[in-house]
Amino acid sequence: ISAEISHDGALTIIENGDDNSDETAQNEKVEEFAPERDYVMMHRVMSSLPPEELKRFGGLPDLPALPSANENTTTKLTKADREAFEQKMELLWQKRQEELRKFQEENIANLPKILRERIATLKGYLVDIEGSLDKLLIEKKAREESESSDVLEISKEGDSDDDDQDIVKDILSALRDLEFQLSDVDMARDFHTLGGWPYLVALLSDDLHHVQSRGSRNPNLEKDATTLTEKGDDVLAIIDEIQSLAAMTIGTAIGNLDEFRSWALEDISFPIQQLFNQTATTSTNKNSQAVSVSALSLLTNTFLEELNLRSSQMKGMTMAVPMKDSSIHSQSRSIYKIRAIYALGSLLRGNPPAQQVFVSQLAGPDILIRNVLGTLSEVRGPIASNTMAKLDYKFASKVLALGEDLVMDVVLHHDDYVEVDEETPLEVREGYLNDGIVTANQLIAAFTTELWCDLSLRMLSVPSDVLGAQGAIAIKERALHATRALGPSCRESHIFGDWGVEEVAKVRKEINREGSGDGLEPTYRKELLELIESVLSTLK
Repeated sequence: ISAEISHDGALTIIENGDDNSDETAQNEKVEEFAPERDYVMMHRVMSSLPPEELKRFGGLPDLPALPSANENTTTKLTKADREAFEQKMELLWQKRQEELRKFQEENIANLPKILRERIATLKGYLVDIEGSLDKLLIEKKAREESESSDVLEISKEGDSDDDDQDIVKDILSALRDLEFQLSDVDMARDFHTLGGWPYLVALLSDDLHHVQSRGSRNPNLEKDATTLTEKGDDVLAIIDEIQSLAAMTIGTAIGNLDEFRSWALEDISFPIQQLFNQTATTSTNKNSQAVSVSALSLLTNTFLEELNLRSSQMKGMTMAVPMKDSSIHSQSRSIYKIRAIYALGSLLRGNPPAQQVFVSQLAGPDILIRNVLGTLSEVRGPIASNTMAKLDYKFASKVLALGEDLVMDVVLHHDDYVEVDEETPLEVREGYLNDGIVTANQLIAAFTTELWCDLSLRMLSVPSDVLGAQGAIAIKERALHATRALGPSCRESHIFGDWGVEEVAKVRKEINREGSGDGLEPTYRKELLELIESVLSTLK
């Protein structure tokens, strides 16, 4: 018997006489029942592996010479040559397939297990928040002490392998990993299916952290209960970090597909009630008497609670009140607010049902704009660094961008919204009102109030000495886009009808200074000037 390999790589068995021999019959019997293998194709596949991978297998056997594309002949192999080649390839192929199988079992097949472990970490934190925070605080202080000692640092690095098994038991590490895992659509879907969503969302609750208005006692607690706030700003900073990571994870997960948008309004009360075996968490948003506890309501409540704190500090005075928090807590809180806006954007963009609730039940647009203006008015003291001011302006810019995006959602996808005009019968309008339906006009109006319009113009004149030249330009560019989107409605409500023209023209004068040493690339300068002309055209 010999083998022929055709030009297309197919292997053909050739009989060499003595059809009745026992050996031939036995070979035919084996080949009849053995699975067909294209060993030449196996060789091609294996040859694509990196050299170091092939070295682990002892290398590939030489591939028998094949005819060129313009040849019609085939290369004949002896039985011994063929068997040696095929046996070697079969062995290598089986080894490779076994490695792939083990990898799949250890990694791919264990992904649900990983999600279950992360969910268990979330639940473990929620049922013992105070104990978990105490442990995190102790670890944080130990880490800070070790970083100040070279000896301890070396010791810590040497013991790092022993601690690897415990890394997912840390709520912070678990959330960082979840944010990465849930960027995958299938993982996000599985996480929700496995019941992890309520526990992730619950991390946003200040009530569960025994914190009311970030500094005052929670009235729902026993009178002799000790709030976590009383343990110091370090604990509050850790809570802020946990909530920041939770917000990032929520934003990453829900922003993947339209099918996930309904999670924004999913009521988490019942699973949290089961976890604690007590009365479910209730929203503290006073703007609605029947708002379910959801990712959307808790994120909105974040900004409402800060407004409540600011109101209590004002005591009838100016809104520009000094914040009493330490710098570490102020910074961690500012970062959380930025992350919360990211999560809100994921929940609201392209999600008309969530937008309806945000506007009609949660009074979200009004809460956001008042929070922003209060933030920009805060007096942080003479020693406050530019870091806090940069975070404040970044937060304001992101809120303005969210308002712009939601207005453009209505403008570009008007078929997804209820529209009314002068021809809409009065009884139809009253029906929408009675049913709590927010029309397209009302949605746009909610983000183009006087305060929202003022914010877009205010962000056109942010201080370059605080933000830096490039940072200030980036925020002004964002504000220009927002001014163009909000402009038509803002102009209609302005008494003189020339809303924003003077402010935008001032930015044009600032940008149109080529050779001034402002560091703008000519192409970027041209793009900015074209954007400004587009904004002015819209306003005029």
